[in-house]
Parts: sequence; C-alpha cells; structure tokens
Amino acid sequence: MTSTGTPPAGPFESARFYITFRCNSLCGYCNVWQDDKFKGYEELTLEQGRRILDELHGLGVRYVDFTGGEPVLHPHIDGIVQYAKKLGMTVEITSNGIRFAKHIDAIVPYVDTMNVSLDTLRPERYRAIRGVPTLDRALDVIRSVVARGDAGHLKLICVVTRENADEVPDLLRFAQENRVTVYFSTMFEYFDEQDTVRDVNRTARKLKLVEQNGRPAGGCAPQRPAPGPDDGSIPDRLLALLHAPFALVNLHFRKYVETQDPTAPTQCYANKRILTVGPDGRLVLPCYHAFDNSVTWERPLAELVRDEEFRRVRDEEVGFRPECRGCTVFPYVGLSFSYRFDKVFLYQAISEEIAKLKTRFANPLFPRLAVEPGPLLAEFAALERFIDEELPSPGLPLTEDHLYRFDVTETGVRTDLHAGETSVEEVLADHAGEQCWGVQRSPHTWVRLLYRELLPLLGTLADRELIPRETYEELVGRAYAVQLAWWRAYLGRYYRGGAALDTRDADATVARFLGSTAALLPEAPESGRVREVLLHAGCVLALPAGELAPLASRAPFPEADLLAKHLLLLAPGERLADYAALLPEPAAAVLRGEPRAAGDDGPLGRLLDASPGTDLPALIDAVRALRAEVPAEELAALLLARELRDPARLRRRGAALRDAARPAAGGAA
Repeated sequence: MTSTGTPPAGPFESARFYITFRCNSLCGYCNVWQDDKFKGYEELTLEQGRRILDELHGLGVRYVDFTGGEPVLHPHIDGIVQYAKKLGMTVEITSNGIRFAKHIDAIVPYVDTMNVSLDTLRPERYRAIRGVPTLDRALDVIRSVVARGDAGHLKLICVVTRENADEVPDLLRFAQENRVTVYFSTMFEYFDEQDTVRDVNRTARKLKLVEQNGRPAGGCAPQRPAPGPDDGSIPDRLLALLHAPFALVNLHFRKYVETQDPTAPTQCYANKRILTVGPDGRLVLPCYHAFDNSVTWERPLAELVRDEEFRRVRDEEVGFRPECRGCTVFPYVGLSFSYRFDKVFLYQAISEEIAKLKTRFANPLFPRLAVEPGPLLAEFAALERFIDEELPSPGLPLTEDHLYRFDVTETGVRTDLHAGETSVEEVLADHAGEQCWGVQRSPHTWVRLLYRELLPLLGTLADRELIPRETYEELVGRAYAVQLAWWRAYLGRYYRGGAALDTRDADATVARFLGSTAALLPEAPESGRVREVLLHAGCVLALPAGELAPLASRAPFPEADLLAKHLLLLAPGERLADYAALLPEPAAAVLRGEPRAAGDDGPLGRLLDASPGTDLPALIDAVRALRAEVPAEELAALLLARELRDPARLRRRGAALRDAARPAAGGAA
C-alpha cells in the first residue's frame, strides 16, 4: 500500500527549524544529547533569525515548526517566533515544557500549535523515559496555558510504548479534564534502534545535567519499568480511541507503518518540500535524523537550494539510503501523503475529517455530548476491510509530480481507483493543484463542506435561537456516523470493487440526516446555504429526487455544475428531468441533454483547443503553468464547464457506474 519513489523538488511549503540542538531532557529514544555531531553549534542572533525567516518566506514556506533540542533554550526564541507570526506563517513549537513557564506570555499567543511532550503522569516513569525529574514543571506549564484560556493552542504529544501503554486511560482523562487535545502516537522508527528506550542512567552527561538543574544526582536513578503490553497491540488500543473526546489518533500514520515495505525507497520530503534548518541557519542533509552533511548558510537560501551538493543529496540520497528504508519519521514522510492519491491518502482524509469534527464541534460539547464508539468503530473496520482488501492497490504514477497513475484509452482515461472511465478534463482539473485535496472524485469533498460550512451554519442558527440548541447538539453527535456512511455510499458507487460494499443502510443514514436537518431549518439567510450543502450530498449519491425536493435550489451556487456531472454519471435516464428541477440553470439544462455553450475560458481554452488529449502528461504541465495567470480552483471550474459541453459523452462514461448502482441510488438504470 505504501507509495515509494522520489517526490518532486519544490515548491517548498514548510520548514522544520531546529533552532537549537541543546536539550534539557535525556529521552531514551533520542540521540541528540549523546551524539557529538549535534554539539558545538553557534546559534542565530535575533537579527539572523528574522533574516532567515524572511528568506524562508521568500521560498514559499508558510508553515514553520520550531523544534530541537529544546527550543526555549535558545536566547531569542520569543522574538523569532513572534517574527514568524508577523510574516503570516502558521507557527508550531514543540517543547518538553521544562523551562517554558517564563515564555508563555511571549510565545503562546503567537503560535497556532504548542506541542508539549507528555508520555506519563508518574514521576518515576517520567524519569525513566526522559531521564530528568521534571514532570511537575511540564504539568505546571500545561495548567498555566489552560488557565490563560489558550487550551486551543495546546496539544499534548504522547509517544506510546511498552513502558507507558497502561497509562493511556489516565493521560486521556487528564487531557479531558483540562480540555486539551492529546495526540497518541506510536514510536517513530528511525536509526540506531531508537525505538527501544535506552538506559540513560550510566551517562556522565546525564549526571552533569541533573546537577545543573539543582537536583542531587544520586536521587535520580530510576529503574526501568516492568514490560507492558506487546508493541503489536498498541496500535489497536489506540484505534479504540478514534472517536474519544480530546484524543487524536492518526489513521494514516498507523496505516503507513502497517503497510510499509522496508526494502523499498521511502517517500520522504526532507529538503524537497520541507526544508530542514539547523541552529546556525545551515540546511541539514539529508534530514535531522540522518544528519551527516549540510550546506552552510553563507549565501541566501534561494541560492543554497540550487547548490550542487544540496540537489545531489536531495535527488540521490533522500529516501534511498539504506537507513532511510523503514524510516517512519512522520514529519518528513507525512507530507508526502497529500501528493499521492492512494490508500494511505484515503486514510488521511478519514482521519483529518474525524479530527476536525471532534475538535471543532464534539469536544466543545464534552461531557454533555455522549457518542457510542462501538458502532462507529465497527463501521470503520468494515471500511478498512474494503480499502485494504477489495480496493485495488494503485500503481506508481507515470511521473513523480502526478497525483495518481492514469492510462489514456480510445474513449477516455482509466485510473486505478476510480470505477469506469474518466475524462482528460477531470484529470487535468485534479492536477491543476499540487495536492490530492483537490481531486474531484474523492469521498472527502462533501465531508469537507459538512465541517467547514454546514455545522458552523447550524451552530449560528442555534446561537440565534432559531433552532433548538439540543437539536443542534444531536446533529453534531450524528456527524461521525454520517461521515462513515457517506464514505461507504461514495466508495460503493464510484470506486473499483465498490460492488463489495452494501450501501443500503449507509444511504438510509445519509438520507435521514438530510431530511431531518432540512425539516428544522427556519426562514433565515443561512438556511439557503445549508440546503445547498445537503442537496450536494443527495445529488452526488443520486438519492431519489422526490426525497431531495425540499432541498431544491434554483439560485446559482458554487457546486451546481459538479452535482450535474455526478447525476449524469449515476442517475437513471428517466429520472434526470426530476433532478433537473432541483438545480439552477444552466446546470439543469445539461441534465435535460442540452450541451453547455462554449464560453470564453481564456488561455486554458486556447491551450486545449490547440492540443491533442493523447499527450496528457504534457497537458498537465501546461495547465499547471497557467497558474501564473489563473488560480488553480478557477482552472478546475473551467475544465468542469468544458466537460458539460457534451452531456452525452458523460452519460456514456457513467454507464458502468449505473450498471452497478443499487436500487436505493434511484432505481434501475
């Protein structure tokens, strides 16, 4: 399942800024405090820190993660963080919390996420894992940030191993009591067998550090805790927390680890889309964890990323070294999941959706909102079986900058995951952007509207007392089940192997949600957009038109053309007129078989009119080049409009989908 190969070089999106290699912890699974290669580096002045952030911003970096070592040991961390936020970057900082207390006011308001490592609540175990007796300091920082009202900025990171797996319930309870998200992660597996906690008690470096912190060295000789559960059971224990309030479980990292081929190159983005910056501004190569090379910051970063040695390591070594194979360092490999439309991306989409539904809507209602996890986990398990066992494993794309593999046929384009044939225009629309989040035929597209628009609008109506507050909360409680039902219904209709999924119960779950939500809408401006989002779900699944009649929207709305396309693909021919009555013109016209009139689509139209569709890779490059003139979303909309110029061709391409459609999807084809 895991994708392999070398990702394209740039544009750079993010930076992992190892602002210092110094650390005041001695974690057994980290080598930074023991390895001489991390010692003796000069650190940036405030002025230098600001300048390198300017250069990162000039390269396109809009996200920066300040890490280390321990970032707050840097003398100018406050000003550097504040400057990154001034540039408009998304800012994250990861700390052990030991010396963060005096930095709370200067840092927390300027970061989007403050990560605090917290693997245990037991002082003796904390010493065993982290090598220092400072649990009380970390807890004080967490409580202080919460007391400020900044819990939304805070995320606890708990690395779950044999040593602390028995504490997961206590850590979750602590997070819930403080209304802070806790990310439960399995151990990154990287170099020097660092997935095994070392005995740190025999190092002179540790004893010296403990004495410097004002604690007697002799009083810090923790015993290694008794073995806990087998490592193999840990991912399953964490999966049980998928819908638990304030717990964050990363499905795509879990699936990547499960399916990774340790003999294959690793899909790593270190210094490809993620720049790795060292304490003195140098670019660390190939990454922080395998650091044995670098390019010193003696020239602007714009020149350094074109440096011959930087490019050689990036292209020839990153992901291909023997030690890279089997590496699971999520900050580097995780970004790659958004650039390859495969099974891991599907898990990423499910995971991100659950996280957003939880953090934005379910968590604020805790403990009043109760969600029964059993049925949700059972439904997820069924989807997991389908994705793992029934959905074909996609092949590698033709080139590394393509999102998925495609093959041009005489009548269209075939892809590995989508049932039937698609069009040149759809493939171009998918590739107009860089990431899989813009892929048109993906289950995440409607759930994104659910958490971005529908639930917030319903919350606004509840705040204005236009719908009952308890009714809004009940809809939030149903959102997890609706999400999973939507995925089942969508995969069953549009993906290869979908016939293995019985969608009848899922269709009914979605239909009930649409109907009950529509029934409670008052006369208010927000209600119109809610109906459009509900109509979107019903039309894409081709639920019976009569049931969707209360959602009809004859006024133009952004997704109308997309709904018309899905209905042309899926709906029975004798029902198209019924669906046309639900949509605005000109979307309704194409459902009546009226070709969309050619419009002025500018440079895109001139390009496509002059280029044959057989050389699709060249067209992808050419369309992407147009983004200098036309935004990617506008290009995608223009390409969709071109598809609707020929409704008959769309109908022919959907024949295979309609042949496999369930009766609940609108009747016999």
